[in-house]
Amino acid sequence: MKIIYIFFSILLLGIFSIHFNILGTKDKIYSTYPNLELRKKIFKKYNVMPNLENDYNVDFLPKTEFVNINFQKVKLNFSDKFKPESPKGIYGGSRSKKIFFIELIENDIWIVDGFGYVYVNSIKELEELKNKVNLGQHYSSNKDENLTLKIVDSNLKSKFILDTLFYEKNLYIYYKEKINNCWNIGIAVAKIDLKFLDFQNFFKSDECRLNNVEIGRMQPFTHNDVKGILFSSNSFVQDKPEKDLAQDDNSIYGKLNFINLEDKKHHIFSKGHRSLQGLYVENELILGVEHGPRGGDEINKISFGENYGWPISSYGEKYFVGYSDNPYYFKDHETHGFKEPLFSFVPSIAISEIIKLPNNFSNHYIDNFILSTLSDKSLYRIKFDKNYSRVLFFEKIYIGQRIRDLKYHNDKKTIFLALENNGEIGILSK
Repeated sequence: MKIIYIFFSILLLGIFSIHFNILGTKDKIYSTYPNLELRKKIFKKYNVMPNLENDYNVDFLPKTEFVNINFQKVKLNFSDKFKPESPKGIYGGSRSKKIFFIELIENDIWIVDGFGYVYVNSIKELEELKNKVNLGQHYSSNKDENLTLKIVDSNLKSKFILDTLFYEKNLYIYYKEKINNCWNIGIAVAKIDLKFLDFQNFFKSDECRLNNVEIGRMQPFTHNDVKGILFSSNSFVQDKPEKDLAQDDNSIYGKLNFINLEDKKHHIFSKGHRSLQGLYVENELILGVEHGPRGGDEINKISFGENYGWPISSYGEKYFVGYSDNPYYFKDHETHGFKEPLFSFVPSIAISEIIKLPNNFSNHYIDNFILSTLSDKSLYRIKFDKNYSRVLFFEKIYIGQRIRDLKYHNDKKTIFLALENNGEIGILSK
């Protein structure tokens, strides 16, 4: 009996250690044994790694199909004012996560957290810490082994941040705020200054929404020889599409909008968008990645004046549709006068951002794009045909955390990931 008691005591202690990640136990098991049966059983209810049984021919980091990838993580020490759990209704739920965005400015990495606090650290400091402590193999609770972020003082606080953009020595911050139980969106801008960021109003919408504004992105763009910024705005309520917004030319929501840098006038660039989460712009090329409903996440090639169909056409469906129910959305775009997506993911992967990967990263990754995801916790390596009319292939690269933002450092040939589950910087290199 004593032996049995000791055995079960050790077993329970082990399960307890894994569950609460004592001394990084869970992370060590995750990285070493991605398909461990014990892991599947213990953490099944947490949906830690969906479709574990269906991962035939899927390579987990650090190996991909053609390139050995070095992946490490550095834990970030945010300001104590940055709460680890977003209040319900702020970012669409009460999940415990740390939302932040990345900008690379010369030799520094700038971070803006979800509540508008701005930080800057040198990339050298980040790399030194990465080399000192291999956080890619374990989770560290020792704050001395984490990167303590240096706050840049500013007059922008207590905002709910949707995106950031560094352009022409200015930092633009796209935010939402709730006024009189109604949500507004705005963009603030400040000249880069390490001593103090004096944010001024660049744009503020006169139109507000009773329903929460979830996400948005910004990218610089020249339209008809006029410099400006493209910014997206979502239009959806779960299973209750707001038809009066995405298809309404008098509404700013459910659109990709263009704002003139000089006179700050704005107009609709394209419409019929549900939730444009990521944008890539190169000359006249605009690629948008968009959340569908249940299924139907899209990659769109966006052109001026086009209509992308939401909430009339979608390859997704209402969240609570039954198997015997008829489709709620048209399963075709072109027939109804809308632009077809380049590609649609069924089931959804919760797309978050898309960047083009320079060819200096790897000879195997020529003219490739990297797409990040939230709920799928993966990167996707994607290649389009030369006309950007279809996807030639994609490769799924499992990361294991929600990825909010992506940036590539050309000189260091490194991809930086904003990992929001634990508030970490992911560092991915060849």
